[in-house]
Amino acid sequence: MRKLLTLFSIVFFLTVVSVPKAFSQVELFGGYSHLGLKGTPSNIGSSMNGLEGSAYLHLLGPWGAEADLIDHYGVSPRLPSNGGAYYVPKLMTFYGPRFTLALPRIHPYVHALFGSVHGVAIAPSGTGTAKVSENAFGMDLGGGVNARITRHLWVRLVQLDYIRAQFSHNGQNETRISTGLVFRFGNW
Repeated sequence: MRKLLTLFSIVFFLTVVSVPKAFSQVELFGGYSHLGLKGTPSNIGSSMNGLEGSAYLHLLGPWGAEADLIDHYGVSPRLPSNGGAYYVPKLMTFYGPRFTLALPRIHPYVHALFGSVHGVAIAPSGTGTAKVSENAFGMDLGGGVNARITRHLWVRLVQLDYIRAQFSHNGQNETRISTGLVFRFGNW
């Protein structure tokens, strides 16, 4: 799965580098991400901190393509009291379309991204407990607002997302909020 995600990332990067002048509007984002864990067992924390990076390629009119990579940390997965495994989403990679409304000083947007969620859990085993991990299909539906500071430097005021991960034992619904800096290249 990681090889496939690496391949998609390389293809996306090569596409960004080789696009014609008419499509030479690229946006790079880096910032903080806070993931709220819904329905976690009582002995697992209810939120995680993380870092997020994304690349956006403006294609035509308000439409573009986005790639998003998120890595969360700060919560150790533990054995839930019900004896089953609860996967804590750690690393997420999403790709998909984005619709941006270009106003003079702010750019609100919505996106529908799909990809992979890597989760870890502590599960019962024959000798006690064992750390297990699983890759699952995931989707990220949401949007945000970018505000202009200078021509090439913007700030992502807020990005709110609903994340769905379908692990083998259960599906999980999470919410995420992000903020950070946006670097824009090309003529917007």
